[in-house]
Amino acid sequence: MTSPHWAAMTLAALVTVVGAFAPFTALAQTKPPAAAAVDTTASPAKHQAAMAEWKSKILPAAKKEGEVIWYSCAQATEAEGTITAFNKAYPDIQVSQVLSPGFQLVERITTESAAGRLQADVYQCGGQSGRTLSWRGLAEDFIPPTALDPGVKWRWPIMNSETHLAGVFASVSGLNVNTKLVPAEKYPKSYWDLVRDPYWVDLIKRKRVAFTDPRIANIGVYHVYGLKEVNGKQYGEAFIREFAGLKPKLLGFNESGEVARGELHAMLGGPWRVEYSMGTVSITKLCLEPGCVSTQAPLFAVVKNAPHPNAAKVFVDFMLSREYAEWRVQALGNTPARADVTPRPLDDPGKHKLQFAGNDQAERQITEVLKWVVSSKLFDY
Repeated sequence: MTSPHWAAMTLAALVTVVGAFAPFTALAQTKPPAAAAVDTTASPAKHQAAMAEWKSKILPAAKKEGEVIWYSCAQATEAEGTITAFNKAYPDIQVSQVLSPGFQLVERITTESAAGRLQADVYQCGGQSGRTLSWRGLAEDFIPPTALDPGVKWRWPIMNSETHLAGVFASVSGLNVNTKLVPAEKYPKSYWDLVRDPYWVDLIKRKRVAFTDPRIANIGVYHVYGLKEVNGKQYGEAFIREFAGLKPKLLGFNESGEVARGELHAMLGGPWRVEYSMGTVSITKLCLEPGCVSTQAPLFAVVKNAPHPNAAKVFVDFMLSREYAEWRVQALGNTPARADVTPRPLDDPGKHKLQFAGNDQAERQITEVLKWVVSSKLFDY
């Protein structure tokens, strides 16, 4: 059973999420307003022109502004490491983080902008909330100079075509399993095993298997989208209903420390931490048929009409740098877009079978699936 405290938190989150999604889910059903074409094709000429403006105008102005207000859901390790790495390169620009869940920060920026009291310079969180900012017309169509550098190779197109946000890193989500609690011969092969294999049915019913709550803008709804829509013929709504009927334990955030500590046998949709790849905990990641899901994150956006616009651009461009990518791999285990930085294998999208590409098009469709999950009440237990 869900505790009263968690139920209250979930209800509050749902009210906020549904409110946050209402404006842009309508956009998902209609053609977005026409925007100026943004050419992200790298070439020596474009890169040289961008760098000339960067050196003569943007960087001097950024140093004069001297500050970036970073609205972000990044937790302590990520936030502190990001700020430290940035200040090594740009000691004249101080960064202040405003921490909150992504959908709350999007609503805050929306309210500030409407009132003419904008505080945010840069926004960064997950794929859904980041794109919402762009869909609402609150993000600049900014192409970092590094994205135009023909000497840099990327694992995927660094700039998203519709929202023009930089997909700096990717994370792969599958089933995280405690290898001491679950014998290898019991590893599930497909999602169907979770609802048909008596071993897994029993674990799920006993709350020994968790799922990232798909009623909020988090990785759980990405799994639902992949199974309900992308692989609808093999799984579809029938599978979602059967899985929800087992009432897996729901966690509100991408947390799988419970698996590593042995408090859970497994979690679907949990994050892959760097210590898991290092083999210091008894946990592995399984990509069940028809595959894992991957998201482009974090998505960094320069907020439109930001109070420190030039410093914001410098901050976002730094997120594409090699030094920052190397730090993210070592500290957090993310896979960088930069092809010249080697990722840790267990979080490399190129080494896993994936259900779909986490791009602008998929994210628009995921907003509709989120509405369906909420209205279906399948996970309201």
